[in-house]
Amino acid sequence: MKISFLKQVACAVGLGTAGLLATSCKEDILQIQPVANNTVDGFYQNEIQVNQGVMAIYNGTLSLPENSYWFLAEFRSDNVAADIATVQRDYSDVSNFNTTSQTQQLQATWTDLYEIVYRANVLQERIQPFNFARVPQFKGEARFLRALAYFDLVRFFGAVPIVNKTLTIEESKQIPRAPVADVYKFIVDDLLFAADNLPATYAAADKGRATKWAAKALLGKVYLTMYGYPLRQTSALALAKQQLMDVYAAASPTTFSVAANFADLFKSANDNKYAVFEIQFQSGGTGLGNPIPWQQGQVFPTNWSPFTGFAADFTLPPALFGANWPKADKRKAATLDSVVRNASGAIVAGRPEFTKFLEKGVAGVQNRTDYPNNFPIIRFEDVVLMYAEVLTEEGNIAQAIPLVNQIRTRSGLTAFTLASPEAASQANFRAAILKERRYEFVAEGQRWHDLVRTGNAISVMTAFKRSTTAAGANFRQLDDHDLIFPIPLLELRINPGFWQQNPGYN
Repeated sequence: MKISFLKQVACAVGLGTAGLLATSCKEDILQIQPVANNTVDGFYQNEIQVNQGVMAIYNGTLSLPENSYWFLAEFRSDNVAADIATVQRDYSDVSNFNTTSQTQQLQATWTDLYEIVYRANVLQERIQPFNFARVPQFKGEARFLRALAYFDLVRFFGAVPIVNKTLTIEESKQIPRAPVADVYKFIVDDLLFAADNLPATYAAADKGRATKWAAKALLGKVYLTMYGYPLRQTSALALAKQQLMDVYAAASPTTFSVAANFADLFKSANDNKYAVFEIQFQSGGTGLGNPIPWQQGQVFPTNWSPFTGFAADFTLPPALFGANWPKADKRKAATLDSVVRNASGAIVAGRPEFTKFLEKGVAGVQNRTDYPNNFPIIRFEDVVLMYAEVLTEEGNIAQAIPLVNQIRTRSGLTAFTLASPEAASQANFRAAILKERRYEFVAEGQRWHDLVRTGNAISVMTAFKRSTTAAGANFRQLDDHDLIFPIPLLELRINPGFWQQNPGYN
């Protein structure tokens, strides 16, 4: 169960650069030395402690939904309109393509992602003397999570340093930024290892750990991204297809599946039931809660939550809450809401806001960052739609249609047929899948990456910003440099002149 899994994560909080463990865990569970001596060098003495080291890597992923998927990916997309003229906000700069090397959110995300890498590298080194049965699994988990971190790093920053071992301060100053293609190769190698060494399922107490299917699903997404921008590797399409086919065939009520009711996907009672891999959260004031409902909300009435939403300084574009998203689509009501509606359901007051992750009236929430539900990293619906995308790229629209219809009919929409306008050409069906992905994964940090890899980011986002910002038609034409962020200034200053900043930034 998630509670048991998260209890292990809670015990691993803080096993990072300083090598410390939280002191709230029971001594008979951890069998640790006094805190004064509790360092990485003095830890990893047995299988229990090695497992705690793995849990520390999972703990590092708790920041991903907020710092990567929300503040960088979602705000960069046309799912959010942030146009603040009087107050500086990092997420507004991200949204309006005004980031610089001094934007603190970029440093926060970079640091969090490399913390995951560091913890994974520590585990890989400290596990070497052991030969107990779970050694391959633990290594697989470490490399899966390292790959997950690097996938964000390369998509956000382009060429980044590849670090596969723990480094001294002086050594770290001499690691060059690796070409993007090399970073992807590193990610692929990690995921291939993980897929070969992770179990397909876990006992209830370990539900939520990365599985073989999680590794293969992420690998399928990595290959599909390699097929798109910026690498354009045509050979990656067939590789993506094989991985996605394998995961698709493994779906079942006991592994992962398309939920019959879209809203059920985001309820804490269904955590680890439908998705292939999720970030594990738990309320109760232990520091393991989900901050996303609060971050994505704006003004919650008390019957929704005792903790009001973040602020009213971003809006949702009309394409989402207006007529462009048909009311018949059940995903709309499960994703968006407002404070006041009339009897017909029309908005009469307040502002539309994301409530996809907000369980209205849920008990046990202790503060605004303490919501209980997990955050999906790879949903099975993502696998289904990526598989359909691969088939479309191959020209097999007839085979792709039933896959897309699994999502559409569950959502209350009319099924596509070969006679549908969307199926009239490959270009049309590509656009149909991209639109389906937008409505399916809005507020989950997928849209920006979808636009970039499919080559649509520059045109879509230039038009979007011109229609939603105060500058209006005067908003500048975006170009390739806008597809990645600048390297944080603090990182460049570690060894001045050694790394070059990304083009277009200073």
